[in-house]
Amino acid sequence: MADCERCVDRALFVAEQFVEFYYQTFDSNRSQLAALYRDNSMLTFETNSVAGTQAIVEKLTGLPFQKVQHRVDTLDSQPSNTEGGILVMVTGALVVDDQPHPMNYTQVFNLLPNADVYSATNDLFMMDHAQDLTIDTSPNESNQFDVLDMRRFFDRADLALCDASYDIITEKPDKFPAVCGEPSSVQKHGQSQRGQHLQLVLTWLGVLCIVLGFALGIANLFHLSALIAFSIILLFSSLVLVFIEIPLLLRICPTSARFDAFIRRFTTNYMRAAIYGAMSLVQWLSLIVDPSSLIAAAIVLLLASLCYALAGLKHQDFVGSKTLGGQGVAQMIV
Repeated sequence: MADCERCVDRALFVAEQFVEFYYQTFDSNRSQLAALYRDNSMLTFETNSVAGTQAIVEKLTGLPFQKVQHRVDTLDSQPSNTEGGILVMVTGALVVDDQPHPMNYTQVFNLLPNADVYSATNDLFMMDHAQDLTIDTSPNESNQFDVLDMRRFFDRADLALCDASYDIITEKPDKFPAVCGEPSSVQKHGQSQRGQHLQLVLTWLGVLCIVLGFALGIANLFHLSALIAFSIILLFSSLVLVFIEIPLLLRICPTSARFDAFIRRFTTNYMRAAIYGAMSLVQWLSLIVDPSSLIAAAIVLLLASLCYALAGLKHQDFVGSKTLGGQGVAQMIV
């Protein structure tokens, strides 16, 4: 009995942590959700099903809204098998773009561990239209607009399959509003490829900054001058960069909530450009004391800062690599 209770408590703890991280990532940067799926994962979004990490991320990042905010009302979980699997059901509401009315949803995850790393092998998302309609079921013009607003964020295939169930919607528009417009598949593919190439270069440039920072920081610790202070700052900067570039470590290392919140501030290209630029400036100031190999670190940090700024100007999302805890590696550690 005690073992059963511990198993249920552990499942609830994992579910809460996973759901919190999932919706925070979904609301801020959907492209990073790839870390929470596997190559054999399946997503059913309304009436459309896709399989595989790449197809799932393309589906989620291709959803025709810019801003979204999830609210979790209920969360239920239970162990699903003897291998540590967890079944999670979430209900809540979400607000997209500037819509005045929240939309109710239900989402179910089937989580499986891989060396204590949890990822979703099955993900089922459904809009709870019936609850949305209980506000006022009178078939007036205002209601028709509100319900259509709630459903216009899904593609035409979804609408065609669902229209028969909603008599309150009397007519389907020929075109979706401009906010739902998407570039052509060829444009999206080309933009995605260029963005991924630049972001992967940035990722490994960040790794170079980390390795070079530790190496040069240790090498210059033995100077009997003020360069020791710059060396210590470089070592500390490299440690911070480790957590910025490898966010998976925040789930592994016993860091404080304040430190975690500080690291999570650098999830945009502009914020990363700022911190790399600040670290570079500090090392350039070491020239005041004495020219040294710390300048090499200053140059590489400055290059990384400029590249992140360029990625920001191009409106490109950050894409992590598998090696550093990105695509294919779930960032949920128990």
